[in-house]
Amino acid sequence: MSLLHPSDREPRLALASLLTGSVIWGFTWLPLKFFAATGLDGHAVSLTAYVLVALVSIPFIWRERCDWHSETHWLILIGLCFGVANVGLTIALMSGSVVRVMLLFFLLPVWGALGGALFLGESLDRRRLMAVTLSLVGVFVIVGGLRALDEPPSVADLAALIAGICYTAAGIANRKARRIPMISRTLSSFAGCAVLALVGLLVSSPAIPDLPMLTWLLLAGFAFFWLLGAGLLTTYGVTHVQASRAAVFQIVELLVAVVSAVLIGGEMLSFGDYVGGALILLATMIEALPRPSSAEI
Repeated sequence: MSLLHPSDREPRLALASLLTGSVIWGFTWLPLKFFAATGLDGHAVSLTAYVLVALVSIPFIWRERCDWHSETHWLILIGLCFGVANVGLTIALMSGSVVRVMLLFFLLPVWGALGGALFLGESLDRRRLMAVTLSLVGVFVIVGGLRALDEPPSVADLAALIAGICYTAAGIANRKARRIPMISRTLSSFAGCAVLALVGLLVSSPAIPDLPMLTWLLLAGFAFFWLLGAGLLTTYGVTHVQASRAAVFQIVELLVAVVSAVLIGGEMLSFGDYVGGALILLATMIEALPRPSSAEI
């Protein structure tokens, strides 16, 4: 028999759920690189994986329509912003350096501070300004300083930056919304990805790769077990854990992605990558940890 009181057991389960979800998201580059090696591009993966999950998600979102009906605009905004973020990050990870993409994506302290000040009326105190400064200096070092002006940024770099901005925008929309249930908030991101993938199909009309059936089955498995599974784990965690504690697990995702890309993916880090990555990691920790004046229960 467990000596834990039920009220203690649930937070521990939620923390374990958050940690597992963060680790899974951190390793997501592995299957994406595998699919890229088979001949699939980011659009094909998004079109297949996210549309499949969206088809399963729509009935659950529709079942909660009475709760979110008055905030339909926020639900649509959350889905589209998360959709752009997920599709952009998928494209970036499949075509670029995992370490570089993840570090550029995790400019979240910058976008969070600016977005919070513009749309939520949050103050830019010294702590947030320090996080913004550290993030910007870190990215400046990673992209090579002034040498970055000699050539335009790559598609992967731009996709990672856009993904980070849209991820923050979705978070702001999430905070604006009051009545939308957590399940609808989470699953709407897959619906948003599906909409963007379908629009991209109409615009670009990409050719369907001639791949073995096993590859398509693996992609379907990736959609339902990896993406949906990690999404549900994260959703359960954030609904039972303090917001400030949940934010810290973003750092776990970043560390898992960077370390695994170096150890498993064979990526090499320059001295600038180490310095810039450390600055961005420090900025993320500063932004994620609770404010000294906050009193959370």
